[in-house]
Amino acid sequence: MTLQLIKTPFEYKVREGKIINPDVIDFYKSVPNYRTTPLYSLKNLAKKYHVAQINVKDESKRFGLEAFKGTGGLYAMAQVIAKKAGLDTKKLTYQQLQTPEIKKIAASITFYTATDGNHGRGIAWAAKQLSTHAVVNMPKGSQEIRAQHIRDLGAPCVITDLNYDDVVKYTSEQAKKDSNGILIQDMAWGDYMEIPTDISDGYSIVADEFLKQMNQTPTHIFLQAGVGQFSSGMINALIDQIPKEKLPIITIVEPETVACYYLSAKIADGKAHTVPGSPKTIMAGLNCQTPSAISWPIIKDSAKFYATLSDDVAAKGMRQLANPIGDDSKIISGESGAAAFAFVNEILSNPNYQGIRNELKLDENARIIVVNTEGATDPINYQKIMKES
Repeated sequence: MTLQLIKTPFEYKVREGKIINPDVIDFYKSVPNYRTTPLYSLKNLAKKYHVAQINVKDESKRFGLEAFKGTGGLYAMAQVIAKKAGLDTKKLTYQQLQTPEIKKIAASITFYTATDGNHGRGIAWAAKQLSTHAVVNMPKGSQEIRAQHIRDLGAPCVITDLNYDDVVKYTSEQAKKDSNGILIQDMAWGDYMEIPTDISDGYSIVADEFLKQMNQTPTHIFLQAGVGQFSSGMINALIDQIPKEKLPIITIVEPETVACYYLSAKIADGKAHTVPGSPKTIMAGLNCQTPSAISWPIIKDSAKFYATLSDDVAAKGMRQLANPIGDDSKIISGESGAAAFAFVNEILSNPNYQGIRNELKLDENARIIVVNTEGATDPINYQKIMKES
């Protein structure tokens, strides 16, 4: 079991003022099946580890999708359809998109996306809600059950023989060849910024909720990163709602085999760097080799630490969440969903990492929050991990 941690080599220059479109929250509250997802306080575990709080925001309960991804995709697709229909994208509500006239416009669009699983499932679900279409491609090594979840929502889905970065390029070309095609990717590059920004803004509902659910502002937040859209969305929401001097210590967590943010921080030239090859990890949703162009600047300016963990640490974290102490809540967390918690759990439980614990200031005053970004989206592998000692 291995962990790594480095302190940011970059200047800490968190922006101040409102960043996220304030209409995002109102839009999600207009969705008929919107519900605030649970926040669990693991009081017994916190007591055992001698910290003030360990809080887990459980996104496995979001929209029946077992993952947070429905939040970003639905909002971004709604924005695209609203623009096509000539609607005011500000103060947009879900109900405005349900009229026969708007549904006809939506039906003429096909959204193309690449995914490791959860993002594609969220896009397929959102397409169904908005009466539009989605086409989904997955990188090699993706689990067939994740692809089937997408197909079950009505979207064609294929597992390619390409790595993640290459399947994004392939999908982008597909969208360009379709006169009614639009790429909807949770990653930004070059001039492809608007839709990824809307996706990241959509994710902010998660932080808006947990800040209202917590009785005190967190002192520490650990955020798992793939391309970084989720992490940057959380950071922007924190900046919007918490004074700069009270912001929690932000740590970015990645699989050790595919840690593009850790690599970029380690090289420390201010640029985003790509992990080469076709890396593997059980944390499929985090198997992304290049930082998103809109996420890297936000994370670079805001995160104080970058961390990695091995697959066995992630599995150990999953088992800890599924086997709580005393009356702590049982939490079903998938491999990617457990990553941030698993990193924290290993630091606090393993005396070999006392130095890292001290550096992160995880003492008796620490109020920690992590987000369980997915449930058992690969149930076969989940059961296999649960059976391991």
